[in-house]
Amino acid sequence: MRLTVAVLWVIAGPVWALEEDSVSDLYDEHFPPLHSNCTQSLTDLLLLRQEVQLKELKQAEQVAAGILREMLDILTDIKGSLARNHTPTEVSCLGNFRNFGDTCLYLAKDIDITWEAARLFCQDLGGDLATFRDANAFAEALGYVKASGLAKTSNAWVGGHDHSLEGEWKWVSGEDMPRGTPFWGDYNYVREPAQGTAANCAFLHGPDGFLMHDAPCDWKVHPLCQVEPT
Repeated sequence: MRLTVAVLWVIAGPVWALEEDSVSDLYDEHFPPLHSNCTQSLTDLLLLRQEVQLKELKQAEQVAAGILREMLDILTDIKGSLARNHTPTEVSCLGNFRNFGDTCLYLAKDIDITWEAARLFCQDLGGDLATFRDANAFAEALGYVKASGLAKTSNAWVGGHDHSLEGEWKWVSGEDMPRGTPFWGDYNYVREPAQGTAANCAFLHGPDGFLMHDAPCDWKVHPLCQVEPT
C-alpha cells in the first residue's frame, strides 16, 4: 500500500504545481481513479519494468567495459610492437662522400674525365654518377657543389643520358629524368636539353648556376659520384 502511494505521489507531483483552482479538474481528466483490482497489477508492472531497465543498463555497462579493455590491449600491443621495431639508424658515408638525405655524394674536383670514364670512376668507389629522385635531392646536390668551392666556370657530370633514343633522357638507374624547371637550365634562351644528337650526356653547368645541360660525352668534366649510405 505504501509503494502504491509513493508511485501515485511521483505521478501526481508535477500536476500539483499547476494553479490551485485547476489541479483537481486536470488530475481527474488525465488520471482517473484506478480500479481496486488494477492497483496491484500496475505496481507489479512498474517494478518489472524498472528491473528490466536496470538489467539492460548493467549489461550495456559490461559490454562497454569489455570493449574498452580490448581497445586498451590492442593499443598496448601496437605500442610495444612499435617500440621493438624502432631502432635508430645512423647514416654514414665512406671516404670523401658526404651525406644528403638517403644518399652520399662526392665531387672529384681534382680530375677531369669523359662521361664514360666518370661512370667507371664512381663505380670503382662503390657507386655511380649522381641522380636526383626529386627537386629536393637536386637542391641538396646543388648546395653541396656550390659550397665545395668549385669554380663557377666549371662543370660536373651527373648520371643522365639519351644514348638509347635521342631526346629520351634516362638516369643511369633506368628511370626517366625530369624535364624543365628546376632541373634544366637554358642556353641562349632555349630550354635544355637542346644541343642535338651530338650532346647525349647530362652535366651541371657552372655558368648557369650548375643547372643541368646536355653536352658531348667526350668532354672532360669533374664527376659527381653517388653511393648509398652505410
